[in-house]
Amino acid sequence: MFVAITAMAQERTVTGTVTAKEDGLPIPGVSVKVKEVPNLIVQTSGDGKFSLRVPSNGRTLVFTYVGYAPKEVVITSSNRVTVILESDAQSLNEVVVTAGGLTATKAQLGTASTTVRAEQLTQAKQTNVASALAGKVAGLQLNAVSTGVNPNYRLVLRGNRSLLGNNQALVVVDNIISPNSILGNLNPDDIEDIQVLNGGGAAALYGSEASNGALIITTKKGKNGVTTYKIGQTVNAEWISFYPGLQTSFGSGADSDLQIYTAHENQQYGPAFDGTLRPIGDLLEDGSMQSVVYSPNNSKKEFWDTGLTNTTDFSMTTGDDKSRYYVSAQYVDVSGTTPKDKWNRFSVRFSGSRDFGKGVSLDFTTNYIQNRYDVTTATSSMYDQILQTPAQIPLTAYKDWQNDKFANPNGYYNAYYANPYFTLANNRQAVRNDYLAGNLDLKYKPLDWLSFLYRVNITTQNASNKNWTDKFVLSAYTKSLGLSSLKNNDIAGSVSDGESFSTQLLTEFQAKVNKNITEDIKLDFTLGGALRNNTSKNIGVAATGLTFQGLFNIAHRTAANITGSEGNSTARQQGVYGDLRLGYKDYLYLHATARNDWWSTLPTQNRSIFYPAVDASFVLSNAIPSLKDSKFVNSLKVRAGYNEVGNVNLGAYNLLTTFSQSGGYPYNNIPGYGIDSRVVNPNLKAERTKGVEGGIDAELWNNRLSLSVTAYHTSTTDQIVPVAISSASGFSSYLTNTGEVTNFGLENTLNFVAYRNDNWQVDIGGNYTYYDNKVKSISEAVTRLNLSTGGSVQTVAEAGQTYPMLRGIDYKRDPQGRVIVDSRTGYPSATESGVILGNSSPKHILGTNLAVRYKSVRLAAVAEYRGGYIAYADAGSFDFSGSGIRTVTYNRERFVFPNSSYLDANGQYVANTNVTVRDGGAGFWPSSAYNTGIATNYTFSGAYWKIREVSLSYDIPKKWLGNNKVVKGIVVAAQGRNLFLFTPKENIFTDPDYMLGNNAIGISTLSYTPPTRFVGGSVTVTF
Repeated sequence: MFVAITAMAQERTVTGTVTAKEDGLPIPGVSVKVKEVPNLIVQTSGDGKFSLRVPSNGRTLVFTYVGYAPKEVVITSSNRVTVILESDAQSLNEVVVTAGGLTATKAQLGTASTTVRAEQLTQAKQTNVASALAGKVAGLQLNAVSTGVNPNYRLVLRGNRSLLGNNQALVVVDNIISPNSILGNLNPDDIEDIQVLNGGGAAALYGSEASNGALIITTKKGKNGVTTYKIGQTVNAEWISFYPGLQTSFGSGADSDLQIYTAHENQQYGPAFDGTLRPIGDLLEDGSMQSVVYSPNNSKKEFWDTGLTNTTDFSMTTGDDKSRYYVSAQYVDVSGTTPKDKWNRFSVRFSGSRDFGKGVSLDFTTNYIQNRYDVTTATSSMYDQILQTPAQIPLTAYKDWQNDKFANPNGYYNAYYANPYFTLANNRQAVRNDYLAGNLDLKYKPLDWLSFLYRVNITTQNASNKNWTDKFVLSAYTKSLGLSSLKNNDIAGSVSDGESFSTQLLTEFQAKVNKNITEDIKLDFTLGGALRNNTSKNIGVAATGLTFQGLFNIAHRTAANITGSEGNSTARQQGVYGDLRLGYKDYLYLHATARNDWWSTLPTQNRSIFYPAVDASFVLSNAIPSLKDSKFVNSLKVRAGYNEVGNVNLGAYNLLTTFSQSGGYPYNNIPGYGIDSRVVNPNLKAERTKGVEGGIDAELWNNRLSLSVTAYHTSTTDQIVPVAISSASGFSSYLTNTGEVTNFGLENTLNFVAYRNDNWQVDIGGNYTYYDNKVKSISEAVTRLNLSTGGSVQTVAEAGQTYPMLRGIDYKRDPQGRVIVDSRTGYPSATESGVILGNSSPKHILGTNLAVRYKSVRLAAVAEYRGGYIAYADAGSFDFSGSGIRTVTYNRERFVFPNSSYLDANGQYVANTNVTVRDGGAGFWPSSAYNTGIATNYTFSGAYWKIREVSLSYDIPKKWLGNNKVVKGIVVAAQGRNLFLFTPKENIFTDPDYMLGNNAIGISTLSYTPPTRFVGGSVTVTF
């Protein structure tokens, strides 16, 4: 009896709470085990709490939960522990969403995928989900295709496959197929995780749009047994981070040979700066004239404002044993770096689930988003006007163009280019976008192994826009000067109004079987069908010649006619699919899918598209005894997969040749129509992609080292492209199936816990991607397709070459590659047609990440390298103006063209060592024939290193909050984005991330404002 009493005295009760690091919420169902007594296990309750009787020999508790890294905690004398578990994205037992709402463990996956956690998405407080993915996913290339207050991004997985069609990854939010623009409108704090499916395997459940891979976004749904409120405030400031190289040596002037000062000139080929007082502009009507110190200033850079982003967040999560609910709201207010440009976004989300008992449950989510733009429509003109401003001009002094006579169009100094402050204010756009998305999943599980799901969802966007150019009448005096068209012609003004909507409705049914066929074989089978309807409409009306300044109304115009446009579209898709998973013991898994779609946009005989896929995974560490018992190898898996996908790169109503009203009609109340120049192959088919991939996933050294290696190859045939035909047919092109593009690549991810103890953890990671994309063929008649238009350089797809390529005008060269110049004038000459300049898409992308945690302090950083490609900047205008730094390479003196040769009297090319160009100033640099029209002068290596994110957060210890029962936690943080950019010296133009959209990547223009960096701070309070 004494022994029994003593033993009881030595036992003690240990209590505690387990929460998740990413959101601080309790985790129910966590296994709590006494390490020294393995059979002593309890689980946490719905509020994350546990209570456990521990014998005297128990000293350590082990906490484990699927999807989280295990954690050991030493029992202290207080007998109370507080445990925080961190997500473990590498665990093979982790359950992930694959596609269509189906789930699988990572051990079962036979294809490459990456999980991006909420903490990774929100650590730098991005407002755009797309930009938050940069540098974090192997195989993902992200480019900004617009700039300003809410940039758009192009996301491509495994390179470009289609020549003229869509190459972007599909975006799915809570099982709702969504437009890519939704990434700039989602609240990042609403997201639980993003599952990136690199290959075409998701197409079996989503259709052909997923042929380019998919981003499966799962939002938060609340947690059982706890009610938590969060309020957050983030403020970020934004500054210009990269500006074109500008010269600061010479001022206004445009004369060849001689450097003569011209007071109203935009070109900067005048005398060198000397600090004297010089007039600018022309004499005003009142006899006044400006004078400035003839020295350079920094106003071209100071023109841009400091942008400001304010974000306010609110969320609530609650639940009980039958239901979970999540409510959130966010307001984002942005003032951009372009003066007067503003954007705001408001979103609200309500999600949850309910278990009604008897196998019936319901999941739902709804999200409403609205955004509003007030921006200039003349970014390109404004930027050009800035660069056309001589360095001595005090540009920022001309903001008040309404009241300052020298800033007003009548008195502005420049005879050829308008005041950029006037341009941005006189050309505006107001945009309204409203998004509504909702999904409802009704589930019924009559048996343990059988379940049914009915899904219905909607996503709709309604938009309106109003664009205007205000009227301005120049004074008679200004016109009398006869300086230029800018100073001679009034601005008549114009206004346009547009409205549009696009709505997608989807209904889907799934029947699922999850059953152990034998003790060793498990079957998961899903059979489903889906119907989808996409409807859109846009309508616009425009008028020129405003009646009154400041009145932007179509009815108030001076011109008799108005112009209008309307577009209507309906497309339908229906599909049936099957998804089969077989598991043998815990180490061998086979996965097969098949889908058949019927698309209304294809010819009747080709509307049916069938695409199968199969993949397998073999967990060696569970199958081989020596590995199973290994202390170094925690898990080792090999995998392989094959898929075929149909890609429908054809919109509604594109099968027939159509008529449209010709220019100038209706005339005298009589309409006039012309037939389209393109005819369509009546047997047109969907593009077809066949892909194969294989890889290895490993976790080593007590899960401190994780590795994933994937190699893939795809072949896309039956490309939908136009080929030229004889004009005698009445048409100029024929849309048909032809051509093949192949893609090979490597995707590698490595993560390493470099150091870990009770207080410290240092995580280092990286991902590397190699791309080799080639155009194998186009057609017998077509060997090259232009993906862009205009200018001296084009993005092209060319048979036998890397895809895409830049092709542009170069200097004529001799057999040794030297530029051929005229033996008398020293001037070079241009090629008659374009030459291949190089690959315009990165072949190498390396992302690196670092996370250092000390107690409640966390430092995180993300960097990215891209290389193996070139880019082109459409920057000839600021060489034309003389503001570009290239124009002072030889101090405006005559020079020998570098690496040049000329043809001597014997017909031989000899090195040019003494024949100089006749004019090293305005006679050379503004010349299209010698400089600005030569694409190679503005082509540069696109390589760079960029520090994309740095963040530092501090979770204030709960003991500092005292016995406060209201405030449960406070996190303060500082963050920066795009902080540093390191490029080769030859890149004096722009950040290579900024490129044209669609498939014409590699070209940057003045339609993009200068790249920016962000620095700010945030506070989040949990109640």
